[in-house]
Amino acid sequence: MKDNIHEKINKLENLKDRALLKELLSEVFIPLYEHSENMYTSLEDRVFEEIEYTQQNYSVYTSIVKKQDFDPIHYFLAPMIKEDIQDKEYDLKYILETMIENKQVNMFKVFFKCDYLIFKDILKDNVVFKGNIKTNKNDYEACFKIKTNTEYKNQIYKLYQMFIRNNIPWTTINAPYISRIVDVVLVEYEEGITKDEMIQEVNVDFGEFGKYIEYDMVPIWNIQERTLKSTGFPMPCEDKINFEHIISLKSEGVEHGYLVVYDNEDINHIRHTKDSLMITGEIEEARDWDIFKILKIRESKLDKYSYELVSNSKKVSFIEKLSSKNKVNIKTKAELIRTINSFEVSKYLEFKDVKIVDIKDDLKEETYDMNSFIIDEIRDQDYAKRLILYFTLKENNCFIIRDLLSFIVSQIQLNYPEYKCEGRLI
Repeated sequence: MKDNIHEKINKLENLKDRALLKELLSEVFIPLYEHSENMYTSLEDRVFEEIEYTQQNYSVYTSIVKKQDFDPIHYFLAPMIKEDIQDKEYDLKYILETMIENKQVNMFKVFFKCDYLIFKDILKDNVVFKGNIKTNKNDYEACFKIKTNTEYKNQIYKLYQMFIRNNIPWTTINAPYISRIVDVVLVEYEEGITKDEMIQEVNVDFGEFGKYIEYDMVPIWNIQERTLKSTGFPMPCEDKINFEHIISLKSEGVEHGYLVVYDNEDINHIRHTKDSLMITGEIEEARDWDIFKILKIRESKLDKYSYELVSNSKKVSFIEKLSSKNKVNIKTKAELIRTINSFEVSKYLEFKDVKIVDIKDDLKEETYDMNSFIIDEIRDQDYAKRLILYFTLKENNCFIIRDLLSFIVSQIQLNYPEYKCEGRLI
């Protein structure tokens, strides 16, 4: 603007008029323009800040580590299942009794470090693997199978329930590694083993699949289970039925996300403020509360991850804040691209195209639904069409790339329940 004014003033041939106009503009119009510009910038900043954006407080980060490499005092990451960091012990009496009843028993877990399509084919083959059980008395031949592990998905389902009960919008959890963990199941063993023996070692020959196997792997995430006390006494509500409990978060850190863990119908409402949790319900006495604390990531030069640390975090922008606040599902290609690119994980993949095809088309699925535990009673599960999203790689291929693609597609599925959403790499 100032350059344009300066250029037009210099074009005036009459020097008197030029001097008069220059004085008028510099003393009146330029200050007015600068004031208006500053006020507009200030208003824009205020609008940007006033749009509450809490998604970053509830971003979940996941990875996987060797048990011996896990740091029990890590400031940020904790095991998804605490028992994973404990030494494995076998109860032979329980194993033999379970085999009589169910014909199989879970022995331990292994991690498959391979692409999703390879892993899916291995599971589908239902291979029987030979091995042995070594006790304090003898070695016994045994047969084993692998089956999909559900413990970690159940943990995410529990987290989903707490998000809903705490009135926090759900975003798909980007947990690519848990899909590659399987239970090694004992299906047959050599006769002669007795209940008074002690198992010292269990060995399984995975044959050609042994190159993919990793033992003693621990899935981790930035969620801690905490127990926090109410601040003061519960305050009676105006209805004289409910009471309001306040949990102060100042000592824990207000920058983190918090979820009250409960399955009690006596709790009616949970409100999140800047530095506290307000719980309303029919519980009269002060009590301790179970809490999921979702820790905010902070960079550390000492951190080193053997496997990529991934998350469902979004890039913070004005449009993202506005979209998060208004909760409007705009079904256009531009909005679809914006949603995909809003996630940090989009640095690995570049969206190319979208097509709607008939559900009967014979296509090999390359992705899976990370939200398969969500039951939508309104959605018609007999889809008529598929929504196929096509991507190319931005970076070098890695063994979890189709899992990262599955994360994006699973989030898109929540916005397009009328289609069966799938992803493809091209």
